[in-house]
Amino acid sequence: MEGLIKLPPLRAVVIGSGNVASALAPALEEAGAIEVIAVCSPTLSHAEELAGKLHGAVAVNDLSLIPGAAQLYLVSVTDDALADVAAKAPRAAGAVWLHTSGGVDASVLSPLSPNYGVLYLLQTFSKGRHTDFNTIPVFVEGATAEALNVAERLGEALSEDVRVADGDTRRKLHAAAVFACNFTNHMYAIASDILRREADADLSVLKPLLEETLAKALSMPPADVQTGPARRRDTRVMERHMALIQPDEARLYKILSDSIMKRYEQH
Repeated sequence: MEGLIKLPPLRAVVIGSGNVASALAPALEEAGAIEVIAVCSPTLSHAEELAGKLHGAVAVNDLSLIPGAAQLYLVSVTDDALADVAAKAPRAAGAVWLHTSGGVDASVLSPLSPNYGVLYLLQTFSKGRHTDFNTIPVFVEGATAEALNVAERLGEALSEDVRVADGDTRRKLHAAAVFACNFTNHMYAIASDILRREADADLSVLKPLLEETLAKALSMPPADVQTGPARRRDTRVMERHMALIQPDEARLYKILSDSIMKRYEQH
């Protein structure tokens, strides 16, 4: 916005080289929010791959080797690895430490600095796929005003939708996202298996159906537009379906169908 002073990029160390780090670090650097000086990952080749997408970052494969002169340490590792990073990384009390998890409290980073927080992007990331950050909801938290300011600054460099959210709120958002994204994608994978195995087809045949289902879910309450044999309590159709597919698929089909029928048993 005209009249605003553009702040210089923060010198940053990125810890992690997975899907989130590989999308987030280049995007923040391109936006002028950070200047990555190092990438740390247990597998050096992975650190080198991400560092190669950045301007002047070095790659290291041990937390003891990360530079101590950074203003920001962005920790983008698995939830289970966050505590290990907090225990083994050199303490940098003058810097801001942020992690990118939706399911872990910000305080996991408290051993490293009083200036800790979270930068959580409510989106799925895959290496090699372009991400439009502009509309992604970004949820931030900071233990101090400085940490919150940095988290908001990074979020606003990427997205028009930045919100403050504590750990309890983020965990609930993450749980909802698992249902809407991860479980749904697993259903796509099973549908693809059935199509290839039983109908000599692929998932593209379901494209109009998938697009209409999502469009309705986003424009109307999903519970109001549920269709299908379980919604109709058509047990004969469900039994025929389960007889056609693999036993593991049939068990999952029954669990989901029972859940749908229970929701609508009073209707």
